[in-house]
Amino acid sequence: MTTDERVRGLSWSDGQTAAHVYGSLPVTTNIAVGAEATTLRGSDRHGGAEIGVDLNASYGGRIGLANYYAMAIGHVFPGGDGEQDYAEAQAGIGGTLGPASLTLLASYAPPQDAIGGSNFYRRLEGRFGFWGSPLAVNAHVGRSSGSVDDPARAERLRPGGAYNDWAIGGEYNLAPMSFTLTYSDTDIRGEDIRFPAASADYSARITAGANIRF
Repeated sequence: MTTDERVRGLSWSDGQTAAHVYGSLPVTTNIAVGAEATTLRGSDRHGGAEIGVDLNASYGGRIGLANYYAMAIGHVFPGGDGEQDYAEAQAGIGGTLGPASLTLLASYAPPQDAIGGSNFYRRLEGRFGFWGSPLAVNAHVGRSSGSVDDPARAERLRPGGAYNDWAIGGEYNLAPMSFTLTYSDTDIRGEDIRFPAASADYSARITAGANIRF
């Protein structure tokens, strides 16, 4: 559960509380498939869809001290008005040293009608866990850009054009549960947004979440 489903600095649940469930199934040592469902609360960003479903297949491994993965993701929005579904590819590489980890990832969605062009997102994220403590802190900085074929649809993932997002938060682990508190923001300017109906909830927000893993 989360008080707002934030993706790359944007709300996907119209600023409202959301629930999500995620599952992953290993196929081989390196290959896995997964699915995630998230309540979207009739989000204008996704054509009024009440739920979003992500389907993915990934390949990952390790080279020396570095972990890597490549993933194909299909974003599906049942019940959304018009064409809403789109696909993207994602890859990441990172490493861990003691309680600290650093990961660099990139996601690319080729030109598609549902997003009015292409979308390219890259992010650097870090995490630090305190020795002997259930507390951890994490942070990231990211940037979204891409081509524009349909300005109205492109505003869905990039309100006002290319933008940066960032977040910092804390996590308290009490297995099998964890609790999070996160501050996120973007540099999107309201005056640059031409189609606000599909581009709301992009400003600074503090969100709280609770998760259970099994």
